[in-house]
Amino acid sequence: MNNVSHRRFDWFSLLIGILFILGGFLSFSRPDKTLHLLSVIIGVVFLFDGIFELTIRRRFLRSLGEGTGWIVVLGILNIILGIIFIFHPGFGTLYIAIIFAIWFILDSIMEFSVGRLFKGVSGGYYWLTIIFSILGIVLGVILLFSPVVSALTVVWIISVFLIIFGVLKIVQAFN
Repeated sequence: MNNVSHRRFDWFSLLIGILFILGGFLSFSRPDKTLHLLSVIIGVVFLFDGIFELTIRRRFLRSLGEGTGWIVVLGILNIILGIIFIFHPGFGTLYIAIIFAIWFILDSIMEFSVGRLFKGVSGGYYWLTIIFSILGIVLGVILLFSPVVSALTVVWIISVFLIIFGVLKIVQAFN
């Protein structure tokens, strides 16, 4: 028996694809508005990351008998930054690259110290954590010394991603 599948045109994917492509081109043309929206989104991420640090990661480290001072400081800092970015996105737009750089550096240092706890448990995870922590510190230093270029690069990456995702959605609509 032949199994013939009927193709149907996916209008929803086409619409989503067109919207993503438009969003990508608008993002290219209005980097200031893109950074403003990104500031709010990053604020939400900071807020949830701070809550995660204060609850889950702190509990995990305490169960291992490790100190949690840095976790508490980083968690509170993330929550404060999250609230500032959400309710004052202009601040985030101005300082997003510098704050990102400092966040990358501090978070990578913390991951570096937490990663050593996995050395005896999983050698592969330990080395992966160490490598990504070092890369995060290097990236943070690069971002710190070129904040304008970093902010524009973030907008460019988002714009390109939106356009590529939009094209993929349009292709999906025809398949």
